[in-house]
Amino acid sequence: MVYLVNLGNYTPFDVFEHKAKGLHEMKTNRSVERALSVLVTVCQSGTPMGLTEISRDAGLDKATTLRLLTTLGNADMVRQEGGSRCYLPGAGIYNFWPSDIRSICHPHLQVLLDKTQETVCLITPRGNQRVCRDSLEPDRDLRIVAPIGRELPIFMGASGRAMMAFMPEAQRDRILDQVAFKAMTEKSVTDREAYLHQLKEVRQSGYAFNVGEVAIDTSAIAAPIYDGLGNVVAAVVLRAPDTRLPKIKISSIVPEVVKTARDISAELKEMQTTMAA
Repeated sequence: MVYLVNLGNYTPFDVFEHKAKGLHEMKTNRSVERALSVLVTVCQSGTPMGLTEISRDAGLDKATTLRLLTTLGNADMVRQEGGSRCYLPGAGIYNFWPSDIRSICHPHLQVLLDKTQETVCLITPRGNQRVCRDSLEPDRDLRIVAPIGRELPIFMGASGRAMMAFMPEAQRDRILDQVAFKAMTEKSVTDREAYLHQLKEVRQSGYAFNVGEVAIDTSAIAAPIYDGLGNVVAAVVLRAPDTRLPKIKISSIVPEVVKTARDISAELKEMQTTMAA
């Protein structure tokens, strides 16, 4: 088994080469080469790897390997398995997804749009930000417009909480240590402890919901998307004018949003399994 995601005709190393192709015209950067070697070693392993295995397969000494793993871990490119000292690919590798990731999720979003007739979006993390990767809007005079490419702080809104709630605790704490809780509306959460309590509720329910936290008179329901390794890599979010999401309707829409996220997660896992066979 190989830990890979479906990157079209790309392998993770191909993607990194493509992103850094300009570097080949410059003087070789030994540190970058070593970091890529460690990352590819972890991504291509069939099981979680310990320091000794990684250093051996990457052809590096343990001290260098540990330093690079720490750096890659800080960028969420690798993560440790539970409380062990073994390493797995981290959610950060999905920052290098090619643009056709939208084509993987788009059909699922279309189904959700058809069922609900409300704006639906695909949101992915990017460092301390979250990015709208895809957005489908209903043919209605009153609707929420969600521009593709828009970035906001990752902790904000339903989609942010859906991802933050299920991140590894160390990653979540690192983000919260770096961000400032600034209010976008009077309903925005600006207290860390209150925010952590909200994340606990999201973990219990499996979805996130907010009213007017990012934009006044707007409600949102979001659910996390996972890869085959259990990394939270994205979120599906449905947005609507709050007048169209009374409590009685929310109870019928939440299962549809959660199902969409689960269907996408299942497809990503299947694609990983197929590529690893």
